[in-house]
Amino acid sequence: MTCINSSPWRALARRAGALLAVMTFCFVFTACESTDTPAVDAAETHAQEEAETPEHVQLDTTQIRQGGIVVEAAPSISSSTLAVTGTIGYDANRVSHVGSRTSGRVVTVRVDLGTRVSRGQALAILESPEVGQIRAEETEAQELVKIASENFAREQRLATQGISSRKELLDAEAELRRQQARLRSAESRLSVLGAGHGSDGQFAVTAPFDGVVVSRDASLGEMTTSQDTLFTVADLSRLWIELDIFERDLARVHEKQRVVVRTTAYPDRTFEGQISYVGPILDPARRTVRARIDVPNRDGLLRPGMFAEATIVVSTHGTPTVVLPVDAVQDMDGQKVVFVPGPKAGQFIPQPVVVGDAVDGGRVMIRSGLAVGAPVVMRGAFVLRSELAKGEIGEHGH
Repeated sequence: MTCINSSPWRALARRAGALLAVMTFCFVFTACESTDTPAVDAAETHAQEEAETPEHVQLDTTQIRQGGIVVEAAPSISSSTLAVTGTIGYDANRVSHVGSRTSGRVVTVRVDLGTRVSRGQALAILESPEVGQIRAEETEAQELVKIASENFAREQRLATQGISSRKELLDAEAELRRQQARLRSAESRLSVLGAGHGSDGQFAVTAPFDGVVVSRDASLGEMTTSQDTLFTVADLSRLWIELDIFERDLARVHEKQRVVVRTTAYPDRTFEGQISYVGPILDPARRTVRARIDVPNRDGLLRPGMFAEATIVVSTHGTPTVVLPVDAVQDMDGQKVVFVPGPKAGQFIPQPVVVGDAVDGGRVMIRSGLAVGAPVVMRGAFVLRSELAKGEIGEHGH
């Protein structure tokens, strides 16, 4: 029987097994590496895209419609304006506080609050003892003038016939002149009291010009004095608007500048006038100067006491400036921004801007950050800001 030595074969088998193990490990490691690398690369690419994409809001068509988001080309104005506030009041030259020039009792009231009146129209009838006494003197003077006139005429005829002396003629003429003077005095006193027409002690209180009765304090039967106001009559076809001009804006305001006025009562209507007066005194508490504009009011829409928003056209040769609704400008972290469309559909990006003066119609000037005609969100900016804030809260929560 032949015996074979097994030691060399056993060593060879051990080396083959080790080599097989190493090859298997390398195959497994290579397979794992090829599986994990794409996932790592995708994550890195996404992170890079997020870093390169600016802060934005992404909405679909339904969200845009429901949010009322409207994008338009940024409008502009080519004139420089100044927005101020004011109060509508009467034209002081066309308002009158009507009363009696003497004491008396109201016996008739012929108008009421809101009545339109004409110049000279009777507003009330008063009865006054003083007027009654003067009118009695007037009546007596009229009779004495008549008698003195007849006597003077007779003396003239007699003097012509040589029957009456020259002295008698002169005395008759002097008496006529004296009675005429008494009559003129009585008539003048009645005129001063505003009682030129009437009977006995009654006289009319009349309207000084065409207008409207805007207040009535006269009551039937009450006693009144020369210090009392019975009616206030105003011509409302032209009014004044008193404006408050801040000290910092005073150099830009002067007389004859055009002013456009809006009111809360008629937000879709504008009223135009001119600055007719700029006050010489500064209010030390408010740091404002009072200016006034004259505004026609032929249709009677404006009423004294109304609050007014006025836009003064301080220059008509300025460079076109973007103007946006106040709501289109939002405040984010202390910075003013507007929203502009992003490169993708439904994407909106906040864009910092520098805000200027307010103008009429609830608008504001944009000094920089947005070009004239550039697309911008005109309505719905608040919705976008809210959506952006939600996204920031979500990120902080991770």
